[in-house]
Amino acid sequence: MEETLSTILNYIARTNLFNFAIFLAIIIWVCKKINVSGMLEKAKQDVKANIEASENTKTESESYLKEIEETLSHIEEEVDGIIKKSENNAKLVGEKILEDARKTVIGIKDNSQKAAENKSALVKNDILKRASEASIDVARTHIINELNNNYDLHNRLIDESIEALNGYEA
Repeated sequence: MEETLSTILNYIARTNLFNFAIFLAIIIWVCKKINVSGMLEKAKQDVKANIEASENTKTESESYLKEIEETLSHIEEEVDGIIKKSENNAKLVGEKILEDARKTVIGIKDNSQKAAENKSALVKNDILKRASEASIDVARTHIINELNNNYDLHNRLIDESIEALNGYEA
């Protein structure tokens, strides 16, 4: 029995070994046909390229982040500068508006004084005109009354007027 068992085991081992050898030969032949080593090398190169691209992208992102951080660190100063400039401009514009308003007020005051002076002069002229007209009326009335009361004065006035006209012609 020992012999049979050992022969069976020997037979199984040889057949399994032979089957394994055939299986291994098939796998090697398939790997050569498919070019597994080339595919593995290509996959390895692709992974390397992806890693390098990722590292480059990481480096670029880090430098871009640093630029942004530097820009942000100065942004408060820039905003403060802009605010100060705006305040100064607002003050200058406000002062200009106030100065223009003062000049306008002075101009209006001067114009109203001139208008008042002109109106005053017109009123004075009107009063003088009325006073002159009243004086002429009083003088006319007085002359007419004097001429009516003294007939010789009337004749004398006519004679003086004629002499003045004669002297004018000569």
